[in-house]
Amino acid sequence: MATENTITVRRMNFEINADMDKYWFNGNPLISAFFYALSATFPDGERFFIDTVRYYQKDVEDPVLKQQIRAFIGQEAHHGKAHEDFNEALEAKGFPMAVIAAKAKGLLDLAKERLSPQRQLAITVALEHVTATLAEHALRHPDLLEQMDPTFRDMIVWHAVEEIEHKSVAFDVFRERVGNEYLRRRVMFMTLIMFFGRVMYFQKLILRADNRKATWREWWQAMKFFWGKDGLVRESLIHFAKAFKKGFHPSDIDQQPLVNDWQQRYPEIAALQTN
Repeated sequence: MATENTITVRRMNFEINADMDKYWFNGNPLISAFFYALSATFPDGERFFIDTVRYYQKDVEDPVLKQQIRAFIGQEAHHGKAHEDFNEALEAKGFPMAVIAAKAKGLLDLAKERLSPQRQLAITVALEHVTATLAEHALRHPDLLEQMDPTFRDMIVWHAVEEIEHKSVAFDVFRERVGNEYLRRRVMFMTLIMFFGRVMYFQKLILRADNRKATWREWWQAMKFFWGKDGLVRESLIHFAKAFKKGFHPSDIDQQPLVNDWQQRYPEIAALQTN
């Protein structure tokens, strides 16, 4: 049975500030380029997620899961559109967002062409775990959010909340319609390696296009951000490891307190909702 989570489709009105800092994470190009690389992959990535889940939609028997699938599709569609707008703003600043998006899309198109629907859905399950894990890190460390340009900070909070809300949907579809634990864990391993490998490559393309070389101080800041105490990658590895346990379910990781009162903690972002 599907996990009883509330999934709310929110239409947001984000105004992209054309004058935002070029490297909006505290001026650090390495950290900023990491988030830019993620943003470049999101629009087509979200569409891939939708397609892999929609393939099984008509065969899902659980009525709760059927309803959650519809909400999942609505949320992911809005995420893709929001990041497309942000990517256009970054393109205007000289970053090769369209080129990177095309490269990411090419990989996804290859997966659609060569992999079975079961494997495609397993990729979505893996990447949904990645996004929920990154979302938890963002919401758990508001001090990091304050170092972001407000243009992207608002989008990150909203996106993070919704990723946690629907984190179990693709997993529950996979469990009901595929039910192959060995396949899920094997694809998880391969997806993690490929995903972070490509993001690092996309970071390099972004910085090369701007002819920007990080200073030693900026490298040190980035190392602390990713690998230091409470670092993004260091914290995430714990959740990634949990996903390889037999019988794992995303709800085993309790992230609900992070989203229960988000409107009270971020009223200015909640006020951007238009529906």
